[in-house]
Amino acid sequence: MTGLRARVADGVLRGVRANGVTAFRGVPYAVPARRFGLPEPPEPWRGERDASRFGPPVAQRPGRMAWVPGLDLDPAEGDEGPLTLNVWTPGCDDARRPVLVFVHGGAFVSGSGAQPMYDGGPLARAHGLVVVTLNYRLGFLGFGHLPGVPANLGLRDQIAALRWVQHNAPAFGGDPARVTLAGHSAGATSVLALLTSPSTQNLYARAAILSAVPYGFTTPTQSLPLTEKVLGDVLGAVAGDGLLGVPLSALLAAEAAAMAACAPVAGLLPIAPVIDGELLPRHPMEAIRAGAAAPVPLLVSTTTEEMRLFAAIDPPTLPYSVARTEELFDGPAGEIARAHRGPVCRVRFTRPAPLTHRGVPLGACHLADVPFYLGTWRDRRMAALVGDGVTAPARAATAAFAAFCQGEDQPDFAGIPRLFG
Repeated sequence: MTGLRARVADGVLRGVRANGVTAFRGVPYAVPARRFGLPEPPEPWRGERDASRFGPPVAQRPGRMAWVPGLDLDPAEGDEGPLTLNVWTPGCDDARRPVLVFVHGGAFVSGSGAQPMYDGGPLARAHGLVVVTLNYRLGFLGFGHLPGVPANLGLRDQIAALRWVQHNAPAFGGDPARVTLAGHSAGATSVLALLTSPSTQNLYARAAILSAVPYGFTTPTQSLPLTEKVLGDVLGAVAGDGLLGVPLSALLAAEAAAMAACAPVAGLLPIAPVIDGELLPRHPMEAIRAGAAAPVPLLVSTTTEEMRLFAAIDPPTLPYSVARTEELFDGPAGEIARAHRGPVCRVRFTRPAPLTHRGVPLGACHLADVPFYLGTWRDRRMAALVGDGVTAPARAATAAFAAFCQGEDQPDFAGIPRLFG
């Protein structure tokens, strides 16, 4: 179909078109989630389904990055059920364009594929990509490790979305054989996990990890204190079934108390994917070193001052930001780049963001690069983060990222002045 409509496996979607791009928002890639249940394929519908509005964010507490330009989100709108994605395309035709599936960040506890920073319109408009963003379960609902409950439900949601894309990309003019799986922060950490999972074979052809936390994984034993805190100390429940009838607000409050009481994973993440022996047979970094990751072309990106963003939330940690950037981000990214079996493009973003928060200049911090990769640097909501006078290098950065998604293994990021080192 053409114009504003796309016929997917489950029915017809009606999107909206503006500035040369058709957007389909709030598209279900699974039925509404059952608490602690596996994602299931969406149910067919009759007639046309309105896809003009984003779906609600998944259930979550207020995020600690809500002050960052481009991460607008109202957690009060969160809903435990809907699992939706968004698609931007130049046209619903048979062009077989490359597809980018982008997984949002938020420390596995917050975020949405609808946040302005992740808008897929610029890459679709200027570079001919079909762009997909998605919501996936977060916090204890998505990554809590409970007896009798499938582990890593948030990752399983992402896999369900990838399978949906494989089945439905042609409806949006996309080629399911040319999918790039990319993400930032927790989204990039998810991509690293999926690179090493036996459940994701043939679901993507390329991958990009932007500021992943490569050691941000836990084990069932290590996750036990958080689980016990939620189940026993806070809710008084004794098993996973005991949580099914608990009001969402009470569960989120229990999550908050438990995360405040337990040490963060890798010193940074409140909760993280679990090495469960099934979806994740071993630690993803071990799998990378053993050559067990999918040997697809891989873009590995970090910024030179990642931890300044977190120091802006907790200023007393600023003196440790250089060492922590090397420990959590840059050093492990180098390990991945050296060990990966496929082609690797290693990138470092160096431009300081002009924004200051709580007296801390952000510098070339965590997520300062994302608008430049995705092309959202033009959005006025990103102005305080992006700054002025960057049009030419910003265009070049977006074009280089698009070139990677289009099949170029070594785009010339290093040749872009003022942004990369």
